Amino acid sequence: MAIDFKVGNHRSCTLHTRQEYRGNVFSDEVDTGRRLIISASSWELTHNTRQLAQLAEFMRNSPGRAYASGAVPEQIARTLQTAVERGDVIAVAPTLRTSRGGSAPIQQQIRPYYPTITPSQLVRGALPVVRAARSFERPKLPRLPAEDGLAIWYARPGDVLPDGTIATPVSTPLGNERPFEYTEDPQFGDVQELAARGVSEVHEANCFAEYEFDLEQCNFVRAMTQDPRAYAMCKQTAFQNYQSCRGF
Repeated sequence: MAIDFKVGNHRSCTLHTRQEYRGNVFSDEVDTGRRLIISASSWELTHNTRQLAQLAEFMRNSPGRAYASGAVPEQIARTLQTAVERGDVIAVAPTLRTSRGGSAPIQQQIRPYYPTITPSQLVRGALPVVRAARSFERPKLPRLPAEDGLAIWYARPGDVLPDGTIATPVSTPLGNERPFEYTEDPQFGDVQELAARGVSEVHEANCFAEYEFDLEQCNFVRAMTQDPRAYAMCKQTAFQNYQSCRGF
């Protein structure tokens, strides 16, 4: 008497009585089946109620007859494991073999797809959930927001720009053009005279102190808002106030 027996949800073997089994008890299949039954949990051996009734009938007719009528599923599982360990029941399970000749294809695990994270997505915490289906459809390339100036500045040929285009090498041929010649403007003749503007050193120091205070406030705004545009506007306003304080 032999029955096909499923262990858990994905593994299976065939149970034989010792008297009826005609194979090699020292084969790899028998060793694999024995380790499969002994290492299985009680739930993996008894979760299938239909299979449990078939197992109870098999154990009732197996050598040793250790099965008792009305035994609970846990007792049936322990009885099966004891019988397999003693050799009264032979469990035969197929072994996983690796092809060495190269004739059979080797199954490779498919690498998962991970979405690209841009700098602005890290700051805002708004990473979208990207579901990429393994199909012949061309995937949609993520676009960078306009704030990602650094990512755009350091883009290399082949990278995706915010408008969806591909970055290409930039060439600036001059041809026959000539550089502009510098012509001095009369109103900016004396730099020292221009810098003075009638401002004393004390007043200049006070203006610079106010400028440093405004920059600290800008850093606080950047930390609170995480908005590069607000930070740039704050710095620009601070510099304009500094120049106005110095008389420019």
